Amino acid sequence: MDLKKSLGLGFAVAFLLGVLFLHSYLVHLTNPRSSNVTDRYPQVTSQGTGTTSGTGSKDVLNLSNLGGTFTVIGRYQSDSKYALAEVYTPNGSLFLSPFLWNLKVAKGDANLTYVGSSLEVWVNFTDFKKVSPSIPVDGYPGVMYGQELWFPFAGKSLTSSSLPLPMALGELPNFSSTLSYSVLDRWGVVDDFSYDVWLTTDPNATYLQYPDVEVMVWLYHNETPSKYFLYVGNVTERLVVNDTVLEENFSVYVLPHTGSANGWIGVYFLSQDQLEGNVTVPLSSMIVGSFPFIHKVFQKVNASDYYLDAVQVGMEFNDVDGDVSLGYVLHSWTIELQNES
Repeated sequence: MDLKKSLGLGFAVAFLLGVLFLHSYLVHLTNPRSSNVTDRYPQVTSQGTGTTSGTGSKDVLNLSNLGGTFTVIGRYQSDSKYALAEVYTPNGSLFLSPFLWNLKVAKGDANLTYVGSSLEVWVNFTDFKKVSPSIPVDGYPGVMYGQELWFPFAGKSLTSSSLPLPMALGELPNFSSTLSYSVLDRWGVVDDFSYDVWLTTDPNATYLQYPDVEVMVWLYHNETPSKYFLYVGNVTERLVVNDTVLEENFSVYVLPHTGSANGWIGVYFLSQDQLEGNVTVPLSSMIVGSFPFIHKVFQKVNASDYYLDAVQVGMEFNDVDGDVSLGYVLHSWTIELQNES
């Protein structure tokens, strides 16, 4: 082989190796789950604020964005309807997704933009076609704290040592959750602005089935439960809404199986009022308190067998004749844990 050919071949090999190295480096950058969580964002602290009150101590977890402005767009093309991002907060992280699970095809998008600590969500679609037309929900754009090893998140956010999800319900501390939010409603249906809480008997479950449990707390809602939802009673919870203590009545429904004959159990708390602004709910007691309602349908389900895997916050929405234009702003999310001394 002459010198020119040798030099040419050597240059080609070096160039190819350089491209492969660059590709590997970029994949590492764009796939932070491949690295250790402590290396992903070392500024994040795993502790609460540790404020004290009365005879017990309190940890207040701040789950608001630490970074600047960024946007996640959900469309029907290229699976962006399941686009994922990780948001770093003072006490952990959140996963963020448009989660347009019932979108087959449409014009427009779901825009989730963090502006400082506030999450602004705007959904604008026309000619929306559903995967399952009989289901009156198009998607659930929102955030998740904890671990969901099933689709679409298939991962675990950074969690605080004060609330290290997954966590056995028997070890769960008493905590309240406060959301500061407003709902933006132009056209279409805000089915609910809500908490979506996931409980499994196996914290390493990669798919959901009976007897796993989904607990939804609808704070603002327009959807009427279908005939498949079983009304199982009412409960009154003490909330704080815009600095006013409120005894709020919730209607409770159980969906015995979601999605299939062996689907997970759904428990739905529907508020009497349309709650907006700064809203605090006793979330841990509502989670544990869902089991007496489950027992009205399934007597052999025991709370002691379950783990709290994750808590989501978001908005289920529906189009009207294929068109929808609505959203919400989540200004902040804090969790206050009461530790008895």
